[in-house]
Amino acid sequence: MKRYIILPFLAAALTAQAQDTYMNERITNNSSDVIGTARYVGMGGALGALGADISVISWNPAGIGLYRKNDIAFTFGGLWGKSSIAEENRGKGTVDQAGFVYNIPTGSESCPYVNFSFNYQKKINFNHNFYANNNLGGLSQMDQLAELTEWDDNWQNNHVGLAMQYDYDAEQRGEDRIFFKRDGNGDLYNDFSSSSYIYKHHSEGSVQSFDFNLSTNINDRAFLGLTIGVDNMRYRGWSYYMENFMDGSGPNYDLSNDYKITGTGVNVKLGTIIRPIENSPFRFGLVVETPTWYRLRNSTLFDYSNNVDNGWESYLKFKLSSPWKVRASIGSTVGTSFAWDIDYEYAAYAGIRMGYPNDDNYYPYDINTSSYKDVAMNNHTRHTLRGVHTLRAGMEWNATKNLAFRLGYNLSTSAYEKNVSFDQYQIDYENIKEHNLQKTAIDYSTNTSYMRMGATNILTLGVGYRAKSFYIDLAYKLRNQFADFYAFDTNFTNSETGDPVFLRHDALNGTNLADRTIDPVDVNLTRHAITCTLGFKF
Repeated sequence: MKRYIILPFLAAALTAQAQDTYMNERITNNSSDVIGTARYVGMGGALGALGADISVISWNPAGIGLYRKNDIAFTFGGLWGKSSIAEENRGKGTVDQAGFVYNIPTGSESCPYVNFSFNYQKKINFNHNFYANNNLGGLSQMDQLAELTEWDDNWQNNHVGLAMQYDYDAEQRGEDRIFFKRDGNGDLYNDFSSSSYIYKHHSEGSVQSFDFNLSTNINDRAFLGLTIGVDNMRYRGWSYYMENFMDGSGPNYDLSNDYKITGTGVNVKLGTIIRPIENSPFRFGLVVETPTWYRLRNSTLFDYSNNVDNGWESYLKFKLSSPWKVRASIGSTVGTSFAWDIDYEYAAYAGIRMGYPNDDNYYPYDINTSSYKDVAMNNHTRHTLRGVHTLRAGMEWNATKNLAFRLGYNLSTSAYEKNVSFDQYQIDYENIKEHNLQKTAIDYSTNTSYMRMGATNILTLGVGYRAKSFYIDLAYKLRNQFADFYAFDTNFTNSETGDPVFLRHDALNGTNLADRTIDPVDVNLTRHAITCTLGFKF
């Protein structure tokens, strides 16, 4: 029976210790969460047309143009989630935002204000814990590695993951290797069967955005804004994978990973808010956001144990661009007591692109080019991911002059095509054979797991109190999402594909494992958060 699990503190569940399509989506997808000031969170982030909140700097830069005073704000809080593992049922404190708006009156009737703003804000939280176990029924992670090695018997010299188990030199010397053997036809196969696996994962860190904004007001009818964002990515994760022998004699092997991603990126956002009817508060907003162009570095320290010491450390420099995004918003006020806003965003996640810098002699690429594109990985991304649609709705009711109540809702669709997997071997898109997905990023893989994330629903509640200059806001956020977790891909068992397939015969009982698969582990990503903002307008 597969075990149902819950992942607390998840903004982006990073489970695969490799730089691949699944990992890249998770570290760039901030569409499926709302992080910022408590007013912004309380309204579900739906302020694209209303503006006048410092966190709108990253959603619609023109919203800063509605400010008529200076503003300083600081936001902190905590997030937590229930877990089936008692020791993982813990919360995490967080600082989500700190920034200011400097309002400059111009004395001009046509352009009465120019505003400059700076804001630090988290885009993604990586703090989470993850535990899973599942039946394997004779399959093994080593079967997938054997299939990949059978495709290219020299590949193991470059692929760190295979280097743990596959000693090519030992084979040439006639010595037994740890797992892999050859049958009578000379085909490589895994010599062990496994009954089940255990997987544990913990990660921490975040993507932090430092946004610089310039905005203006034109006749109180049009508001324009430009934001330049500098992202700082800091991720660290630890994972542990163990398989048990099919005969129940004990652990087959275990694998530990200590994994980091660090680096920076830059993006640009251009937005406008228009009030089309002079005597009406109704307004609409439009925004275009460029990709964030990252330069990143990951490093992995792994340890593989089967009565041998196989510690290894690997490094990879890479470039990554997040998707283009466009947004549209409508909103209005009713007197001085009620306001509403509805926002829509489209993010083209199939357009995520990965490559490698050519700033040293580490990568064997053409020195006449500025960078190397991972064509195979980008093809895989284009056929695995799709556009994400995000709908945000929020409302605010001013019960008194000083007290306001807020309600918000978000729906963000899944970034994944239906029934996609992570077959590193069988790649054939548009009649272009890409049997070399094992490019540089995959060469540095030390794990085979991946997770398909589902749609996200977010419900938020908020309350705010305003004094003469000081204000305090509180918000509660319930974020709900489900996903499928796979310890490794089982496409290698498919006997109907037209390409060579690795069909292993169980070394213990002779069972043919062709067409066998393992069920995904059903993951509940429900998470709670409380946010508090302290601010001062003057």
